[in-house]
Amino acid sequence: MRLPGGTLPAPFFLALCVWRLVPRREAAGTEEVVFGKVGGSVLLLCRNVSKEATEVVWFQGDPHSFPPLFSSRVAFPPDIRFSLVDNSALSITELRLQDEGNYTCREVLNKTDHEHRVQLLVGNPPQSTPKCWAETSSSGLMLQLFCSWPGGYPHPTLHWREEGQNLENSSWVISSTSSSDTHVETLNSSHLSHRKVFKCVGSHIVKQEEPACTVEIKIPSLESEPPKTCFVGDNVTLTCRVTESTPAARLTWLRGITQPEVEIQPGGRYLITQEGNVSRLTIRNCSQGTDGGCYICKAQNPVGLRELFVCLTVKQPENIVGVVGAVVVLSLLAILTVTGVVLYYNPLLCLRGAAFRNQDSGDVLVLVDSEDDDEGRGEEETMSSSTKHEALALVNGNSAQTAYLSRLTEGDDGEQHSKVPPQEARGEEM
Repeated sequence: MRLPGGTLPAPFFLALCVWRLVPRREAAGTEEVVFGKVGGSVLLLCRNVSKEATEVVWFQGDPHSFPPLFSSRVAFPPDIRFSLVDNSALSITELRLQDEGNYTCREVLNKTDHEHRVQLLVGNPPQSTPKCWAETSSSGLMLQLFCSWPGGYPHPTLHWREEGQNLENSSWVISSTSSSDTHVETLNSSHLSHRKVFKCVGSHIVKQEEPACTVEIKIPSLESEPPKTCFVGDNVTLTCRVTESTPAARLTWLRGITQPEVEIQPGGRYLITQEGNVSRLTIRNCSQGTDGGCYICKAQNPVGLRELFVCLTVKQPENIVGVVGAVVVLSLLAILTVTGVVLYYNPLLCLRGAAFRNQDSGDVLVLVDSEDDDEGRGEEETMSSSTKHEALALVNGNSAQTAYLSRLTEGDDGEQHSKVPPQEARGEEM
């Protein structure tokens, strides 16, 4: 403890002088490794402490440094995170990364000193879980399995397994490399099969659990659009899409059966673009002699390959305007022909149609007058006779056709009366 004014107590100086004057007769020390977690606690034991030891002193780093970290006899200015347990073991709470290092405990005896060395490793495990994925090697013939588990200290240990066995012991592993938080296995494709599952297991010195991730490799699967048609001189685009592939597949275009081994290279009239898992082949200035036929979309990864035919038809351009004009003219001629035939065989159809169109035109009042056969009668007889033959017709809705036919019948009767032979007419006059 400190005295007012900041001076140290006299026993401290006395112990310091004694510690500096005592000859250090060091025995062979022992080694021990202890792991601690950031934010946790750890207890460093001073092994083989004799009951006759007069003092136990702890050092951090160099065991000959001064002042020591902690002493069982002298209360050096301590860090509240450090304390002695059973007057020998060193307890450290709220561990920090800077607490990592070598610690030495020394017991002071009358004749000799005994030292015990402890290496403290302070770790910080990753907060996430491992991430796994598969890629194709640069040569395109081998499979590379990646496993990454970042964010921990020290770096975690990662292992790839297949059906419970470590891949490191497998004969089909070409290479195995590790870089900081990532582990990569390169495998020969001859042992690969569709939907085979690989597992990566991670471990850390301060984490009891062993989290894992898996990768399922798959052969490519393809789909395409329906067959395309291109007019001579136009441009057309053929599309090929990968629906499933692990790792990602390499897409190429081949010129069908005629040249099955020749890969189409971009340039000239051919333009090849790829966005993600979709590849597009654009053909400029279509030619009927060279561009027509089927093309092959080829998808390949270390697991296998798939091919899909995409067919193209090239046609000569047609006079669209002339075709449309001819169709319109023929349609009009057909309509006029049908109309003429109908009117020829049924001339009253137009009149009936007019009558039907007036079904909802409301009520119509029709007055029909007829002349008497005897024109020589008086005015009174004429008025009474005409009154007899007056017809009042109320036409409403569907009765329009009936009224019209009645009028036609009455007209026909009038014509018959007007066609009486002259002899009968003279007889009546006589």
